[in-house]
Amino acid sequence: MGGLGKTTIAQKIYHDRQVNVSFQKKVWVSISQTFDELSIMKAILKQLSADDSGTEKRDLLNRIRDALSHKSYLIVMDDVWSIDDGWWDSISRGLPKFIEHNSCIIITSRNEDVVKRMGATESRIHRPRFLNDEESWSLFCKVALLSTKGKCNTQLEEVGRWIVRKCHGLPLAIKTTGGMLSSKSHSVGEWMRICENFREKLVSDCESNISVMASLQQSYDELPSRLKQCIWCFSIYPDDHEIEAEQLVRCCPKKKL
Repeated sequence: MGGLGKTTIAQKIYHDRQVNVSFQKKVWVSISQTFDELSIMKAILKQLSADDSGTEKRDLLNRIRDALSHKSYLIVMDDVWSIDDGWWDSISRGLPKFIEHNSCIIITSRNEDVVKRMGATESRIHRPRFLNDEESWSLFCKVALLSTKGKCNTQLEEVGRWIVRKCHGLPLAIKTTGGMLSSKSHSVGEWMRICENFREKLVSDCESNISVMASLQQSYDELPSRLKQCIWCFSIYPDDHEIEAEQLVRCCPKKKL
């Protein structure tokens, strides 16, 4: 399920101060739906500051092994959708394993079967849950009402809770909607307009998918035209692609970012 916070939790762990001192090497690889084994190997080598040239997979795998040999390491495989083509078997077999060095691999995926096939045991699987009503409202206030430190009048709270219920406890939907409302006037009329325009029927899957898509669509609809054009520019890049600031400026040369 998307939007529950799997990647956010992994990021918290990855950037934790205690974790930083516990591992000599750290690698974060975003897999997503469009990937190939060669790109994954090169991404790992690049983060290890090792030579990532060439296309011979065996050579690349040997370099990964050499870079991690006799070192404790943390590797995050984020947003894994499939291992059907065998890429994980190849890479995992090449990772060095030494009893004297504590190493860890974190996997995030919407598909629990994929995680288990990658070697995760039941006791090591963490399943993020949906937020309850009060947790949802608390998160929403931190984002939407940042300027007033989470405070609002009774009428605005009533409309706000109505909006939050449409997010069905999904952190991503709540934060997206809250972020959009944070730039709006904190008036009952404005929030009511947003609530009534919330597109809950964009997809015919489950409620959680509906709330994510609806919140993203609503946030886009509320953008001014100049920023919508910048969003269009982003659509030409693949998933998880790092966009250089200069590229962004060239895409929107006359827009104020």
